[in-house]
Amino acid sequence: MGDELNNGPGSPRRADSSYSRFSRSAGISEYRRKRRAGRVFKWISAIVLIAIIGGAGILFGQRILDMPLLNSNNGNEEPAKTAETQEEAIPTVQPAQISLAMVGDVILNSSALDSGLKDNGSYDFTPLFANVSAEIKQNDIRIVNQETNLPGEGFGYGGYDPLNAPQELGRAEVEAGFNVILRATDHTMDNNTQGLHNELNWWNAEYPKIPLLGVSDPEVEESVVSNGYANNVYVFEKDGFKVAILNHTWDVGEEDVRYLSALDEQKISNDVKRARDAGAQMIVACPHWGQENDTETTEDETRYAQIYANNGVDVIIGTHPRVLQRTEILQGPDGHKTVCFYSLGCFVSSLDRQNNVGGLAEVTLARDDKGACSVKSAVLKPVVTYRANRGDYSVYLLSNYNEELGQTGWDYLPPEEVSQMCTEILGEGFNVEDGMLRVV
Repeated sequence: MGDELNNGPGSPRRADSSYSRFSRSAGISEYRRKRRAGRVFKWISAIVLIAIIGGAGILFGQRILDMPLLNSNNGNEEPAKTAETQEEAIPTVQPAQISLAMVGDVILNSSALDSGLKDNGSYDFTPLFANVSAEIKQNDIRIVNQETNLPGEGFGYGGYDPLNAPQELGRAEVEAGFNVILRATDHTMDNNTQGLHNELNWWNAEYPKIPLLGVSDPEVEESVVSNGYANNVYVFEKDGFKVAILNHTWDVGEEDVRYLSALDEQKISNDVKRARDAGAQMIVACPHWGQENDTETTEDETRYAQIYANNGVDVIIGTHPRVLQRTEILQGPDGHKTVCFYSLGCFVSSLDRQNNVGGLAEVTLARDDKGACSVKSAVLKPVVTYRANRGDYSVYLLSNYNEELGQTGWDYLPPEEVSQMCTEILGEGFNVEDGMLRVV
């Protein structure tokens, strides 16, 4: 019994057991080493896990930052754009310009009619325009207000009522470079519907690409002239830039409104809408209005001018008073600006001295690379109807009308008198030396 070890109550062990002090000490050391290794592994695992979670958080956070912020109204509105993105959002278009020239009334009274008569009985009116043709042809749109009718020989020729001329006048206008003919005047129906029908037939047969504005054929139910002219609205296009031309006149009878474009508020609004629907980016209106031989604008002129401006028309060029009138820049309710030439007077005239002075309006319309359109320039150049002693008539720019030329005419009109007349009507902005008024 003395060889037994007492390991505690009830735990007798034999003296030859493999368990000894040394082996117990080694087991404890191994246990501690494994325990330390386990702790290191746990710390390393924890660090790796934290790194993984942290990286994922950073990536997720970046995605959140990259997402567009919602507006305060739960995203019902578009997010605000920076100046850079707004600029990028504007489409870039090809810049373009369209130049326009327009002259006033062509009125061939008796002596002007006779100036075109040749010895063989034929007519030739090209000398009327020979000295201004080069200036006219420099422009894209070239407009003439043809107040004299061209119904044909069977209706006779006359200088007032009816106001008729040979159709050779139309040929001379085209040769001079005019490519838009205004026909809405107070004399258009002098020869009734048959006379208007005959004239339109002649124009369509001889010059099908020349639009006659402000009229429709009384014998055609739906009068449509070629080259884009319909419903008294003509659209000219260059480099994708579209400009519409409108023509209206006062003094239209109840029956004639079917054939003649009336100067009426609703008609203006309708025609502007037609022009916009046809893609027009700018609009030029050519009203026949005012009081004959009155250099002061009438109440109707100023009222209708504002109606045009309120409808977004860009340029107004008036005719009918047979004398020059002032210019003005109007403003629509939205701030849109409208350049207005109230009257260009007569382009060709054999009437009184004041009727021998008219105007040539030249306007440049522009579209920039963002699609914005504007009147880049607008000038008025006075013209003079020259009447030679032998009865020949021709029109000169005031800048080319000199003292020597004036003295050869049968009704001498000195250049100084013309300049004074223009200054009184157009104001101090008229430059005598340059012979022009710069409106824009």
